[in-house]
Amino acid sequence: MAESSTRQSLYESLAEQLPEHIPFTFHHYSTPPTRSPSLFSAPPHAKPERTYCESHFFAASIAPTRTSDEVLLILAIEVLVYTTKNLTTIFVSKADSTGYLPLLGLPRSQAGSPSKSICGTFVSWLAKERQREEKKVVISLFARAQDQYLFPASIDNPEKHVLDDRGLVKWWCKVLDPIMKEYDAPKERGTLKERLTAENGDTSTGSKQDSSSAKSTAKGYLVIPGFEHYDTLRYVPPPSPPSAPRRWATSHPLLEIAPHPNAPPRCLVPHFPDDPKARFLDELDDELPDRGTDGTNGEGATPSRSSGQWKSVKTLDQFWEFMAFRQECSSGRIVGFIWIVITPPQPSIAEQDEEEESSQALSSVSQTDTQVTENNSPIPSPKKKTKAKNPRRKKLNMEYGPIPLILPRIKSSSSNLSSMIDGSRGTSFKSIPESTAYYKWPTDSRGAIVLSSKDYDRANEVLLQQNFATRSAAIRSTKRWSDEVAVLAGVNSWSRTLVGRKEAKEHSTETVNAATPVMVMGVRKKRKPEEAAQSEEGPSSLASNPAVLAEGLVRKKVKTETSVDGASAASGVNTLGGGLVRKKPKAS
Repeated sequence: MAESSTRQSLYESLAEQLPEHIPFTFHHYSTPPTRSPSLFSAPPHAKPERTYCESHFFAASIAPTRTSDEVLLILAIEVLVYTTKNLTTIFVSKADSTGYLPLLGLPRSQAGSPSKSICGTFVSWLAKERQREEKKVVISLFARAQDQYLFPASIDNPEKHVLDDRGLVKWWCKVLDPIMKEYDAPKERGTLKERLTAENGDTSTGSKQDSSSAKSTAKGYLVIPGFEHYDTLRYVPPPSPPSAPRRWATSHPLLEIAPHPNAPPRCLVPHFPDDPKARFLDELDDELPDRGTDGTNGEGATPSRSSGQWKSVKTLDQFWEFMAFRQECSSGRIVGFIWIVITPPQPSIAEQDEEEESSQALSSVSQTDTQVTENNSPIPSPKKKTKAKNPRRKKLNMEYGPIPLILPRIKSSSSNLSSMIDGSRGTSFKSIPESTAYYKWPTDSRGAIVLSSKDYDRANEVLLQQNFATRSAAIRSTKRWSDEVAVLAGVNSWSRTLVGRKEAKEHSTETVNAATPVMVMGVRKKRKPEEAAQSEEGPSSLASNPAVLAEGLVRKKVKTETSVDGASAASGVNTLGGGLVRKKPKAS
């Protein structure tokens, strides 16, 4: 795992991926990590995992004309970061474009690269900044084609190129493939003998295993409900060397990332917002007994009288088979579920979990509380003395005269007024720790402004009320949205402009002709010296010395006999010649 000091900042990475000499303006705001419902439902008689959620909204804009200060949004992406004690999940919630990127006049080779580079660079940077030691990082999304997600009326722009469902799945796989290649490929499991030798503590194999597991590994997964293995492989990028093993699997990693792999299927599927899987999970949960009667059921718990098993779906394979018949997947369009699982290097000595230690401590306390004497009778615990609670009486004020002025005592750490004042300026979040056992929130990886969850939803709502149908309307909508977010944050400006540094690849005709092989489609005979000399002399020599055929090679044109009767020729009637007339035989 790379150190944070050696990592590039987000804007340095973007400058290296964007076209040269082209300015881009970026807008980034986020929320602090706050408690949220658990992604995975808890098994029976267990509590849901303590989960924190952090929201990021990242948008890119351009200047249509170099002379004016007008800014026009071209792309936006929303990412939700869920963190628990053992897992970090980066969920790409929404991504959309306005279709005004062609206003830059980029060459055809770079026309579609800025959008792909911005999305891939932002997700990759966020995954690196949220990496924790010995904790897996999962990048998850579902690709579903729609006309517009974040920019209203942008579909009315004729320049907007909307990908279909199949093209969108391929596009996201190409965006996430470079992120996966930044890490090593996971090694295949060895034979049974090698694994047993490693478990027994062989030093020769153990040293090799430690050296090989010193780096993080990554693997990609793609599931398209209703598609077979070979049909799904057509949507993932092929390995760069054809002989290299594939790093994409046509399966799901739910058993690897779920907190309880042996739990029922409902405890293995994550519950993301606005996700087809989540809607199917809610419908299947109606089959559970006592559904909705338990107060903790809405937070991801299992009803107390239920085993957590559905009646219709028993395994994960059946869950994905049933997903193929859902409306989102069976209405003539496909939906792709994509994961990138980044596994950190495992330590040589496994440490004991804090939860296990606390459970052992509780069990030891319970054992001491239920000690048994020699006569097999429990030791009675001392009874606590209870005091009678007397209601407090207010002391009557019998004094007379002017009321003295008493200043209110306000604590800066717990005052609601101070938090309201500082909340608009983003300074009320200083009391939140940057790193805990459940999340990591570095200062450098936050947005340009940090908003509360309420202000964050308000900023997104303002964007959804704008109009991006025309260029002039899009410019006004961009300014109105940017000003409204600045008011919510209490700042004057919160955008950042940078110039790309990626050089365009020039394809010259000389290099193309030199590199393109010439394929001969037919057999070319060798010419005689006389013919070669005539071809070198050119067409003028052929005109001065025409070729004359010999007498035996002259073919005369066959004469056609014309009819004597001109009327028959004029009328188009074919008349036989005199030698071809067959006379009727005389009767004897």
